[in-house]
Amino acid sequence: MDFAEFILLVFSIFYTGVSISSWYKKLQEVEPVRRDKVIKYVMTFLPIASFFIILFTLKVLASFDVVNDFIYIIFYILLGYSWTFLGLLFVFRFFDISWVDDVLNLNNKAALYTVSGAFLGIVLIYSGANIGDGPGWWCVIFAGGLGIITWFLLGRLVHSVTDVFERITVDRDINCGFRTGAYLLASGIILARASAGDWTSFSSTVVEFLVGWPVLLLTALAIVVERHYINKATLEGSINNTFSISSVNWGLIYFFIAIISVAMFPLVENPIYDNLSAAVFGVVL
Repeated sequence: MDFAEFILLVFSIFYTGVSISSWYKKLQEVEPVRRDKVIKYVMTFLPIASFFIILFTLKVLASFDVVNDFIYIIFYILLGYSWTFLGLLFVFRFFDISWVDDVLNLNNKAALYTVSGAFLGIVLIYSGANIGDGPGWWCVIFAGGLGIITWFLLGRLVHSVTDVFERITVDRDINCGFRTGAYLLASGIILARASAGDWTSFSSTVVEFLVGWPVLLLTALAIVVERHYINKATLEGSINNTFSISSVNWGLIYFFIAIISVAMFPLVENPIYDNLSAAVFGVVL
């Protein structure tokens, strides 16, 4: 572990510790009478689920010099938590939706669905960036950075056309919250695949990231769907806040598109690592 990795590890330990303790402390501080039990259980579960997602990726799909190295696995888990909680700060900044104010303090279930989808979408993009062989942590940051920036820009685009986050935080539109959460998670899946792969160079990573183009189709569909529900609410004169099966169906369609998009582009192993393995094997012999 070089000096830069050591500094990043120290930062990740500190920031992860502060963020995790703050997360569960705030869960305990909210008056039980004001908090829905579903919100409590989901918010408790999210960091735990993230741990197993990142751990599985690092143990099974990460670079050959990481999968069996306990120190580096801890390093990337802590880096992943820092990535996720920093991502939530940007969710508040770009989407104007807060897990503390909207979910915990205001007991907003619509916001719960959206924050949950955003949380897991951020985790998946980070995990995707860890898939494949590469020479260092900066490969993960660069590849994941392409994914997370795209994710935020597209999410903001959806909002600019459909006001989804205002409908979630102000109108408490549960169906909109569910569909938006499903979109954020599904787009995270597609961009996780786009961020994955063996490292060759910065320019190659940018080119390989283009396999995530189906996220544009998903975004266009999400905009069309939300405009439909806006027009429907306008005609009916009110928002139907009874949970709708049609919203579940749209969420499933988003996930189906994400899965198909990932299946369309299987990972191709960088031949340089085959040559490296052969060279090492030859030296050993």
